[in-house]
Amino acid sequence: MDSESDFEEVFQGEIIEYCRQLKDVGKIHAIGLSSHNPIVARKAVETGLVDVLMFSVNAAYDMQPASEDCNDLWAPESYKDRLEGMNPDRKALYELCERENVAIDVMKAFGGGDMLKAELSPFGVAFHEYQCMEYCLTRPGVVSVMAGCHSIAEIEKAASYFEASREERDYSAVLSHMDKFKFHGNCMYCGHCAPCTVGINVADINKYLNLALAQGEVPETVADHYKLLEHYASECVACRKCEGNCPFGIAVVERMEKAVQVFGY
Repeated sequence: MDSESDFEEVFQGEIIEYCRQLKDVGKIHAIGLSSHNPIVARKAVETGLVDVLMFSVNAAYDMQPASEDCNDLWAPESYKDRLEGMNPDRKALYELCERENVAIDVMKAFGGGDMLKAELSPFGVAFHEYQCMEYCLTRPGVVSVMAGCHSIAEIEKAASYFEASREERDYSAVLSHMDKFKFHGNCMYCGHCAPCTVGINVADINKYLNLALAQGEVPETVADHYKLLEHYASECVACRKCEGNCPFGIAVVERMEKAVQVFGY
């Protein structure tokens, strides 16, 4: 569902009603859709009828604006100019799904394999499979990755993600060293700031803070997630060790102070 006409056909016609009927009588347990367009996908999620969203996610796609033609996401001309940070429509979609408990199932994590090869990657550098998967799984709303594989060896490689070290999964090592493409100043939830002196999960607090700030209030779901954390922003001792570790130049101590203002502790 990549175009406005797709959205109208599904959500203003018989298709969604049929899905709702099946769910109401228990023949299905969830309603899902797939999309490459964050604006159309967001409209669908905002109906409150979608439980699962299959969406194309990787570091390259995340810098691109919405389009009704998914081929635009990989077009060389889309990457000829300097790009900075995540596209706001994509960021808003991920945050909406996190707030509304809509599960994102990722497709195109490897960009059809192109992300794994320097000569094919839009960034001109190769990512490792583990880095691609870790990037996806640390986006708000994401719960799973559909890893496309051509062989048993590739399946085993993807499955071994769970045995990979933190260093092997660390995608910040790639994102922070690209001159043309800048993620500086944006928390990428990579967890590179860890370990915190007092055990705070800085990445998760930044994620929940961004969700609250985007909404202009603290949604109940976000408040619940924050409450379940083992340590809170108010426990920050301002040692700034995390800031020295952060490859994206985040003023972590200021963010922790802001989180205390927003969540109250």
